Amino acid sequence: MALHDEEQRRLLEIERQLAAENPRLAQRLAELRPMRLSGVLLSVLGILCSPVAGLFLLVAAAQSHAPVLYVIGTVFTSVLPTALIWRAWLHRLP
Repeated sequence: MALHDEEQRRLLEIERQLAAENPRLAQRLAELRPMRLSGVLLSVLGILCSPVAGLFLLVAAAQSHAPVLYVIGTVFTSVLPTALIWRAWLHRLP
């Protein structure tokens, strides 16, 4: 849907004000590109597979009483998927 001349002019004015107030943010927003399909696919696979791997590690840690496996399993179960989701969310920004 096309914008009216007044709306387009207002958006350009807001963009200029943003660039003047925070040039670093304006530059970062200009450099953002959409994720490629391969990046999206890898993120989805990582988000789905890392909790499964983490749960296997937690089960192994419970059977072997290995504290290191508890830590690694916790990272795979919660931290890694959260980081991948956060990365995908940041790449989603315009």
